[in-house]
Amino acid sequence: MLQLREFRLNTLPFSGKLLCTLFLTCVGIGYIFCQLNVFLSYHMADGNNGLSIKDIELKFYGQRDVLLVESKLKGTMAEHLEYENDRNNLITWAKRGAKKKEFKDVKNIIVKKCLRCHTAGGEAGFAPFDKLSMITEIFTRTNHGVTVNRLITLSHIHMISIGAIFALTGVIFFFSPINEKLKIALIIFPFGSLMMDIFSWWLTKLTPIFAVTVFVGGILTVIAFLVQFVISLISIWSNKWENA
Repeated sequence: MLQLREFRLNTLPFSGKLLCTLFLTCVGIGYIFCQLNVFLSYHMADGNNGLSIKDIELKFYGQRDVLLVESKLKGTMAEHLEYENDRNNLITWAKRGAKKKEFKDVKNIIVKKCLRCHTAGGEAGFAPFDKLSMITEIFTRTNHGVTVNRLITLSHIHMISIGAIFALTGVIFFFSPINEKLKIALIIFPFGSLMMDIFSWWLTKLTPIFAVTVFVGGILTVIAFLVQFVISLISIWSNKWENA
């Protein structure tokens, strides 16, 4: 019987090679969408196109001398209210204390532009506008970035789901016939990058300087995935490292 340590991906039957290739392809496409989601979640926080260190800082640390709603309406939420006058009215109401007696001045804007997402089950269901008391509470918050509860949710989802992806792709990569020390390093690389990225979210929550390590950790995670992906595919369909 073929020993496990002697097994090589290029010795699989065609059906096995096809299975591994299709799996890696689907995971790769899914990972691309994952990164697009990250980009769309972070970018425009500073009001400018593209992803920057400032966007990450505002996402996690916030802008603690500015109301949350003002920061959002001038950044990521600006595209949802095409009329500047609507944005200004909401910001003015918030700065005046989001008083109940003045709610009539902004009610139509919130109903037409905000409730489709800011409701239970909506895209922004974590910040629902279903009750006036909740609207008032949200509109008078200063911008301390993502809440601790939300950060816990994001952390456990990303750590488990992306960690599972790296484990599954790592099983295929494990049978690539490259140098054993290099293989160990490349198996550790994605998990280390993932932990660097997610732990840096929490550090950035404390001080904005760690926004840089969030950015670097995210890039390293992508590189780690691509390296394993490419080496695995080459190992499946080529004899390049047959004598490695």
